[in-house]
Amino acid sequence: MIASTKVTEQAENRWAKIVERFRAACVLYKEGDESESRRIIKEELPALIRSWIKLLPSSLKNDAKADLRDMFNREQSIVDQGIRLRNVYRDTLIRQIIPQVEEQVAAKYREIYSNEQRRQILAHQDGAARSQPWVQAAASESQLNRKSETETIAIDDVSSIIDAVQRSNSEDLAMSVLPLKEIVGSISNAQLSDLIEQR
Repeated sequence: MIASTKVTEQAENRWAKIVERFRAACVLYKEGDESESRRIIKEELPALIRSWIKLLPSSLKNDAKADLRDMFNREQSIVDQGIRLRNVYRDTLIRQIIPQVEEQVAAKYREIYSNEQRRQILAHQDGAARSQPWVQAAASESQLNRKSETETIAIDDVSSIIDAVQRSNSEDLAMSVLPLKEIVGSISNAQLSDLIEQR
């Protein structure tokens, strides 16, 4: 909307609502919900636009149509860019980050298992074989004791853990195994601009 001291706060708020609802309609359309997108455009927007125009000073009413056209074009472009970026994030996550996550998980559990096996052998040799409280502590601390279908995988069952990692939904696995900020950091370090240009 044209910046002007003559535009009231109420008119600005109504404009913001028009932009918000049009953007929602664009997103819904792109995600396949054409009926709800059409409903917003046909039922909600006309009333919002009429009430916005009534709030404008008469000197700006002639520019309202151009403002709307510019906003429609801008919002459609923003949504298109957002979808391209989302696809790039998803592809980057699945193709570049998830394989690294899977290997990190497998390596972590191989190391834990190997260290515990050595500890138990030494403890057994000393005649001090004990129960395994480390299992509960590690599971509680890391929160990586995962369920595969209806079966709980023991933290020391490396083979089953690796199988579960390979079967898991890649995005869910990445978010549950590593802190979100690490995943986002990895994504932001990828060459997203190059990936976008290749599409």
